Amino acid sequence: MAEDLLGVAFMAATGGSGTVARPRRDNGVDLYMRRLRTMFTFPFQVKASLVVDQDGAATHYVPAADLHALSNGFLAFVHIPPPHDQLYQRIFLIPDDQFRKRCQLVTYHRIPCYRFTAQFAGVVDEGFRDCAVELDELPGWISTLDGWSRSIQSVSFTAGQGLAKAESHDIAAIGALWAESELERIALDRIMILEDRLRVDPVTFLVHDLRTQQFAGLHLRTAIFNGTRRIHFDVKQNHWFEDDKLWVLLVLLRPDRAPHDYVLLIPSREIRALGFSETLTLDPLTPRFRKYQLVADDFAKTFMQNAFGETRKGFVVARKDFQKAS
Repeated sequence: MAEDLLGVAFMAATGGSGTVARPRRDNGVDLYMRRLRTMFTFPFQVKASLVVDQDGAATHYVPAADLHALSNGFLAFVHIPPPHDQLYQRIFLIPDDQFRKRCQLVTYHRIPCYRFTAQFAGVVDEGFRDCAVELDELPGWISTLDGWSRSIQSVSFTAGQGLAKAESHDIAAIGALWAESELERIALDRIMILEDRLRVDPVTFLVHDLRTQQFAGLHLRTAIFNGTRRIHFDVKQNHWFEDDKLWVLLVLLRPDRAPHDYVLLIPSREIRALGFSETLTLDPLTPRFRKYQLVADDFAKTFMQNAFGETRKGFVVARKDFQKAS
């Protein structure tokens, strides 16, 4: 409940400039807030109190082993008073590195923990006064985040260029599940895959690499490789943005909905030149798309290498010989 209420508060406070995502699999981070049409992302670990003492304070013991080193990350401490349907006016948003520096490390029930007392009422101790935020001040706090107020380049549209009919929800869901499972299979516990509660920009999945503390995005499109061997490939222009950490993934499915032999993995900055709405021949593949052709089994490895590899020189695609599709 605390995560839901805080997520709603963040969404309202961004005034339409941000979105909130939750991990599809819990690996220790509860919420992510992202500036729309960018990769500026801020993780939050949420700690909630249902009961406070007579002075309006609650003491938390946060196990040291549970804390993640999060780039631009925060610990959020909130109070949910009865009837537990809204947040208390004051919340604490503490940068994770500052939390370790300022909180005392103690042994609690034989477990090393950081002790923090959240003073939801009255005067806040000087040590955490700069981390106490009133809910009505949340928009101002968000505007101070690094990168949040940076101007976003608008996307120009070609007059009269329409969008193709969107893929069906069922087909899109199969493609998304396949991509997620492949990433989880390759990366194991290294990543967290996030999905916005409300999709209002091209990012289908946000991928958080816990090893490098970087973020990357995937815009997924899914199509059926049927007897015509042709598809209409379209990327919706509404709210489109380009970023070195955003890729478009076209997942091809056979008529029986099994994954086809190859996928297309395209950097977002190259979509404009390729065309937002194009008819593709799949066998043989339309020539200008061949450089993005990737063996399906190599998708996750290639994405991880390009998105989070220690050294990246341009766009790397794992190549294999492709047999003609049957």
